[in-house]
Amino acid sequence: MAKNTIKKNISSLHVLKTLKLLLEDNYTMAELIQKLNEQEKESIFNNSVISKYINTCRFCGVKIVKIFNKYYVTKLPFGLNLTDDETNLIQNLKNAVIAELSTKSCNKFQKFIDKLNRYTNKKIARVEKKAYPIAFELFEKAINMKKRVKLLFKNRYELSGIPVDITTQKGKIFFRIYTKSRIRMIDASRLSGIEVLDETFVGYMNEQDVLFKLKGKLAKRYEIREEEELRNIVPPEDGILVCNKSRNSEMLLSRLMRYDSLCEVVAPKIIREDMKELINDTLLNYGIK
Repeated sequence: MAKNTIKKNISSLHVLKTLKLLLEDNYTMAELIQKLNEQEKESIFNNSVISKYINTCRFCGVKIVKIFNKYYVTKLPFGLNLTDDETNLIQNLKNAVIAELSTKSCNKFQKFIDKLNRYTNKKIARVEKKAYPIAFELFEKAINMKKRVKLLFKNRYELSGIPVDITTQKGKIFFRIYTKSRIRMIDASRLSGIEVLDETFVGYMNEQDVLFKLKGKLAKRYEIREEEELRNIVPPEDGILVCNKSRNSEMLLSRLMRYDSLCEVVAPKIIREDMKELINDTLLNYGIK
């Protein structure tokens, strides 16, 4: 009986070791195996054992999700529940640190915030068809709570920004977020996860109107759309100047790409640069440098 009790205690200790490591950072299974075995005299942790310990944690109310092969602790039954006022206070403190202290001190403070976040009930969800309702609800809550979000892509790229809304185009679902001075539409099928950050936002500036010039036969047959208006060009034979107010530059640029050399984005500068980047990426896809 005593031996069984000892075995149970050792197993419980290993469960706690696994949870402790997961609270330090997000790791893949291979990284968990390596780091846990480093603490032992002999290798006792493997895929099967750690999976069992993670499921034990889940059974005890610890929410652990797997996103692009890494394990994330997203909810603790004993986690810190920070109020909005406390979160805002931390954000104000972070802003003061960035404004007043050195880069080294800022990095140290950020590591402290990251460690603190491990013990708060983080809001994160997988983005996959069977979990879409949860992801949608989380995104919409972020909008209502005025919280920034982080989108986790399947290719391990991450993108942070202000949540705008969820929309559909041609049967596909898109998350729209405001980042780097423009609204981006992110195809839900490209994502693995979504995380609501502690950072709040006041609002965002609408994108500027986009001016583009059309030439040749396209200029003569082009039909002005509802969200567009015509601007005069002197001399008229140079083409037409169109002002687009759709505030959706990603969809607009995708359309303008089809007009090839008969179309030129005139302003603003940031949209011109986006157009150049889109053209270069397209050329690279076809092996053209």
